[in-house]
Amino acid sequence: MVKITFSQLCRFFYILGLMGILAMLPFSKIVVSIGQMVLAGTWIVERFDYKSWMAYYRSRKFYRFVLGMIPYSLFLMFRGIYRGFSDFVRHRPALIFSSILVFHLIGLFFTYDYDYALKDLRTKLPLLLFPLFLSTSAPFGKRAFQRFLPFFVLALLVATIINTWKATHLQFVDIREIARSVSHIIFGLLLTLGIFLLGFFTFKRAEIPAWAKGICLLVLAWFLFYLVFTKSMTGLLVLIITLMILIPVVIFRMKNRWLKVALTLAIMAVTAAAGIYLKTIVNDYYQVKPVDYRTLEQVTSRGNRYVHNVFNYQTENGNRLWLYVQWDELRESWNRRSRIRFDSLDLKRQPVAFTVVRFLTSKGYRKDADAVERLTPDEITAIEKGEANYIFMKEFRIRGWVYEFLLGYDNYRQTGNATGSSMMQRLEYWKASVGIIERNWLTGVGTGDMNIAFEQQYILMHSKLAPDQRWRSHNQFLSIFVGFGIFGLAWFLFAIFYPPLLLRRYNDYLFLVFFIIALLSMMTEDTIESQMGVTFFAFFYSFFLFARPPSPLRPLSPTLPPLGGRGLKLVREI
Repeated sequence: MVKITFSQLCRFFYILGLMGILAMLPFSKIVVSIGQMVLAGTWIVERFDYKSWMAYYRSRKFYRFVLGMIPYSLFLMFRGIYRGFSDFVRHRPALIFSSILVFHLIGLFFTYDYDYALKDLRTKLPLLLFPLFLSTSAPFGKRAFQRFLPFFVLALLVATIINTWKATHLQFVDIREIARSVSHIIFGLLLTLGIFLLGFFTFKRAEIPAWAKGICLLVLAWFLFYLVFTKSMTGLLVLIITLMILIPVVIFRMKNRWLKVALTLAIMAVTAAAGIYLKTIVNDYYQVKPVDYRTLEQVTSRGNRYVHNVFNYQTENGNRLWLYVQWDELRESWNRRSRIRFDSLDLKRQPVAFTVVRFLTSKGYRKDADAVERLTPDEITAIEKGEANYIFMKEFRIRGWVYEFLLGYDNYRQTGNATGSSMMQRLEYWKASVGIIERNWLTGVGTGDMNIAFEQQYILMHSKLAPDQRWRSHNQFLSIFVGFGIFGLAWFLFAIFYPPLLLRRYNDYLFLVFFIIALLSMMTEDTIESQMGVTFFAFFYSFFLFARPPSPLRPLSPTLPPLGGRGLKLVREI
């Protein structure tokens, strides 16, 4: 019979908590929270001095034991927690990282909305909990640590299969809504990390058999397809930029000079080709097909007069938008073919009439009954969903993305209204952030007053953004600057960049890939302002830094504690 010790049982639940978080990150924030609670309970129980408790039990009569059991148990529990925090305080890298939560506490002195401030502090608790749990528990050996990674990739694979089934069998206005419990942006970041983990197992783990590497490559290809299929612009951009950062590092470390030159030339050629292709798309977008106003036809094939607005130069795919418009025919013909009325709103809350006109123009059609009759059922459905250009219907739509960006840019430049363009809206968010910073650059607006500050700033700016689109910074660094001033931003940068320097992890592929992905996400998102975003960042940061033994390349500071009370002794896990 195998005996299981108290320490082994605690270790089992510790591993179970970590695996639960890794498995549920692509699925459910509720179950991820349960995983955090399992880690917290295990961490407390592991430090409970059960030997002292048993000695107390044996040394007391039954009635005295019953009377003193609860107070003494609480005493031992809090003493264990105190010792755990004492170890944590001596672990300088983990303490520095978790100090991000400290200036959120300091920000309470500069806030008025304490309800939101307390909610924000609860959201940010993973910034303290994960470094606390992982830095004060015994680290995993190299093999044991790496066994967690396929488990995470498997969870991503299951999530993508489920989401793909939903996308092909259910109706969605926006395909990005298929992962409702997890933001499509966070899911894209998780998937990007999964792709680089698969690359790690394929190219850096020599002991993995060829058949396993073949499976890794197939899953990697599937993940890439999923990013394209779900139109995850954030995931694809982060993936491409991370590769652009990593490839020069790999080339720099190569010893074969000719291989260095060949790869460098190949990258330059690919970059030049991509630049030429993008320039071609931009030129096509701004190219307007010539129109001879003297020969414009005045009536439709059904004898109704066209409306020609020759003074409006708006175009779609180079075609003039407001020539050859017959509203009565459009309304009657559209209402026969669609369940959504012509004078109502599409599923993106846009006027159907305008979406129909844009879509027909994008195809080079006139805006009359004949044109509506030529639309396929799929095109009718696309218009109902708010797609205003047939190019946007394509799954892999680089041209569509560029057109969408240019359309938003032109509209923002001409009208000052960024609503409807995610990139232009971000410019408006950043402009609002800078306006707040100019007035509060020293201390910031505090932990709880971010929403109030942005609401007031949009009014001061006379912003034309729709009220339901007036959000916060969408840039984590600006968000920290707005909330906590120049010193808060400086400390935030120190707290995330210095710990890996102490632990010499900038040379570590796993940490470096995650860190680049996280930093890129912070450029266009408030990554740690949402529960899943802060969990993604705090968990993987702590997991890649603190769940492994320190790098042997350089001894750590003597202020580091004996982790988990057991030094750096490595045990076989999983």
